[in-house]
Amino acid sequence: MNYIIQRIAEKVKSEIEENVIKILEGDLNLDRMVDSVGEMVNDIGIKTLLAVTEELNDVIKQAPQRKGRYHLHKSSVERTLVTRFGEFTFERAYYKNIEENSYVYILDELLDIHKYERIEGNLKGEILDKAADFSYQKASNLSSPVAITRESVKKIIRENGAIGNLELETKKKKVVDTIYIEADEDHVALQNGQGKKMKLIYVYDDRVQVSKGRVELKNKRYFTGEMDPEDMWTEVATYLYRAYDLEKANKIYIAGDGANWIRRGTEFIKDSLYVLDHYHLSKHINTLSTHLENLEEPLCIAEPLWDLCRNNKKEFAIELMNLAIKETPSLSKKESMRKAKRTMVNCWEGIINLFGEEKYKCSAEGHVSHILSARLSSRPMGWSVVGADEMARMRAYKASGGNLKEYYSYHRVRRKEEERIIEFDKRVLARGKNSYKSIDPDKMIDMPYLSKADGKWLKKALRASGF
Repeated sequence: MNYIIQRIAEKVKSEIEENVIKILEGDLNLDRMVDSVGEMVNDIGIKTLLAVTEELNDVIKQAPQRKGRYHLHKSSVERTLVTRFGEFTFERAYYKNIEENSYVYILDELLDIHKYERIEGNLKGEILDKAADFSYQKASNLSSPVAITRESVKKIIRENGAIGNLELETKKKKVVDTIYIEADEDHVALQNGQGKKMKLIYVYDDRVQVSKGRVELKNKRYFTGEMDPEDMWTEVATYLYRAYDLEKANKIYIAGDGANWIRRGTEFIKDSLYVLDHYHLSKHINTLSTHLENLEEPLCIAEPLWDLCRNNKKEFAIELMNLAIKETPSLSKKESMRKAKRTMVNCWEGIINLFGEEKYKCSAEGHVSHILSARLSSRPMGWSVVGADEMARMRAYKASGGNLKEYYSYHRVRRKEEERIIEFDKRVLARGKNSYKSIDPDKMIDMPYLSKADGKWLKKALRASGF
């Protein structure tokens, strides 16, 4: 160990001296020095890992507790892992468990290195975090000095699985005056040539002006994924109950583009008000009015229609929209106008709420663009349904304040623990089967396990099965 530490110190000292000389001689600048130091750091990292694993391997071999249960089967078996420092090749001993007649690499278990794993867990977490923002190949290039294929990055995401929208813990319930819920969807291209609508809902409780034209939303929480709208709204309602004192909230707004699945949110969120967002209301009014100004006898209905919406004059608004449709000569344009009119009529309550005590401003389009479109649909690519679901959830989790690297690390440990429990249960079950095979079925009623304490697990199993 001391020898390795000395070698590392000599390496650092030599690197510093060499860089100083090259800079003074004009053969090195800062950019090249950064590369040189980076290579040195990676080399030191590999040497340090090697020293630690060699020391641990020797400790395991010499441990008296090991000798009583594990027999040394192979003294040295090589293994290579890709780490953030580069490829790391080390040797460890292979042992036979005398009691269970099984084989194990104790060092691998101690270091939590999974069977057949080629990329170490810490690097997998880094790649996962980068993949939420960049293409698979770029995520690999940014995370590892060793080439890792796009397929390997995809496997890491599959291993991580779909992140639950309620995965992030909520702290003490907040007391706020107003809760804002906004929703929209993105159109994602699938590998089979079809499209998929990926929904996004987000919750926040305050707006703060940080600069001219820029508003920051406080305490944002995002919900997305390949799931039914009812299930998503149920998750939103669950989050609201956990995060807020709803009895003290004066208003809860649900804003969106008028889609039925968004308006249905009021059925799940008690005392909530639906709001048709300003952007889509503007689109509908433009669809109904813009072309009329170019007719032989121009009509200007945009401003009157806005006034009717602000003042809750629904019947007059419908008459004005009908007039606009009647005066439009194009049949295809008439159809789009009827669709815009239908949405405005169905969402009239949402229009009124838009011009309530305060003019409601919804930013759902921008959030969909930032959270979903930027990774899922802004580039020409095709996703699988599973892949789009996992990526959307990763980005929503990260935007909500979650750390993907920590998430992967935590669940990696949990998955390992679950695997150990399953493996243990299998061994116990196998022993039970062997015991059962040695007993005459005709004498089952007199089987001692039904009365002895050391056979309780079998007693429960038999009774549950009807014996």
